[in-house]
Amino acid sequence: MAPGERVGTPTWKELVDALPMAQETGPEALPRGTRLGRWQVVSLRGRGTYGAVYRAVREGQAEAESVALKLSLYPRDPRFAREAELLSRIHHPSVPSLLDAGVWRHPSGRAHPFLVMEWVEGGPLYAWAARRNPSSRQVLRLLAQAARALQATHTVSGVHRDVKGDNTLVRSADGCLFLTDFGAGHYSGAVRLTPLPMLPGTPAYRSPEAWEYLQRLGPSSTEPYVARPADDVFALGVMAYRLVTDEYPPFTNPSLEEGRCWRPEGGGPRPPRQLNPRMDPQLNALILRMLSRRPEERGHPGELAEAMEQGVANAGPMADVPLFEWETLERSQWPEGDVAEAELLGHRPRRRDREEVREAEQSDAALRVRAEPREAQQLPRAAAPAVRRIPRTRSRRWLPWLMAVGTLALLPGRSEPGRAGEDSTVARSASDAEEAVALGDTTLSASAVLKAPTGRGIALEMPKQPLPGQLRPDSKGRCHKGQSAINGGCWLKVDVELEDCPGNGFVHRGGCYAPIFPPDREPASAPATGEPR
Repeated sequence: MAPGERVGTPTWKELVDALPMAQETGPEALPRGTRLGRWQVVSLRGRGTYGAVYRAVREGQAEAESVALKLSLYPRDPRFAREAELLSRIHHPSVPSLLDAGVWRHPSGRAHPFLVMEWVEGGPLYAWAARRNPSSRQVLRLLAQAARALQATHTVSGVHRDVKGDNTLVRSADGCLFLTDFGAGHYSGAVRLTPLPMLPGTPAYRSPEAWEYLQRLGPSSTEPYVARPADDVFALGVMAYRLVTDEYPPFTNPSLEEGRCWRPEGGGPRPPRQLNPRMDPQLNALILRMLSRRPEERGHPGELAEAMEQGVANAGPMADVPLFEWETLERSQWPEGDVAEAELLGHRPRRRDREEVREAEQSDAALRVRAEPREAQQLPRAAAPAVRRIPRTRSRRWLPWLMAVGTLALLPGRSEPGRAGEDSTVARSASDAEEAVALGDTTLSASAVLKAPTGRGIALEMPKQPLPGQLRPDSKGRCHKGQSAINGGCWLKVDVELEDCPGNGFVHRGGCYAPIFPPDREPASAPATGEPR
């Protein structure tokens, strides 16, 4: 026995360290150093019901600029192809750039799609405001950036469908706002994924007309509500109301007593300035406009942004008054109602702790100092676009096979457990510590047979008969134009190199193919609640 060697019962840590490393790592908790394509995980940023967001760097470049890697918790989620397509269309400095997309293979062979986006060093909007005491002018500036991001989304015939505090990040170094998480988004021509009548998103932010539609047709209807830009604007108004008052406006479901103000004879919500008289009157008016019961009166994001920007430039001294009073009482002296609200908000309503705000301001200043050298290095490239982005022609290279991920996810078979999404009930908590990620819940059909991994992915052998629900050739053995009839089913050849055929592609005679289903086909394990479509 060597000198100093200990004899006796091993410690718990030694037992754990001695365990074999055969345990499977799930997408919700990837260890540091895990590779996903050309990216390497650094740390977990947040986790929602349907996905996880990691801080990552390009492999072999540990000192490089970080990226946000969004990974599906469930295999072969078709929403990723749609989110990738929508993000590839939007070019705006308040929307994180889409940099890459791919598929991570679980040790079991399951394929989980992921997206790689620009990293934003900051926090969700409400959490940011909870540690600061912004003025009306600062809030107008943030809301203008959110409205511009929506304008860019609507310009490409898209809708976000889940605008809320959790899905807006404020960069600490400069106070810039980013609209994030387009997982529930939609765009003109996108395939409908579920037949549910209610649109995805968070109930507390839904417009009155969306609730009325559901009441009129009933929850059993298969005709979905079609979200419009006015729904995004209304959600922006709810977010603004919550930001400046620490309260949500009344719930918009008109069947509830709370929602009476949204009925045709109702007078709308209580003006936010009645709750917080420290607000600038122009900000109060803009929030009430966005919350108008009549969609046509809310205004378009572009004109709202212009009005907000004019407010930033022209508002008087009232706009520079901190929105919230400083906390002056010990917690033991707070009224009972305030104590209950503080459990959700982390502070008394419309109060801020002076010391916490001072610490946050010092932290922001330190981040600005660290950011200045990077900005100086970028000055020679000032003529380049403000948001660095992989060129569209290059970024679109992965869209065909990422679309195949979405198509294959509609195969019937076993489904993972799932819920309607983050905040699927009226959760009016102000903690909002993690960014919600609206992802899906479907897996491959058991009829798909895995081949051994080749190249960069795991290919699937062409099945000997059509998949359940797959389109079949006509009586003459023909499929629609551009499709191929193979083994009794209709298939679409994905125009990629064979080595790029993803883990959900079917290989046939040296080509990569995806099965064709009817466009309105309902997934076999349709969720019972309104998950993102």
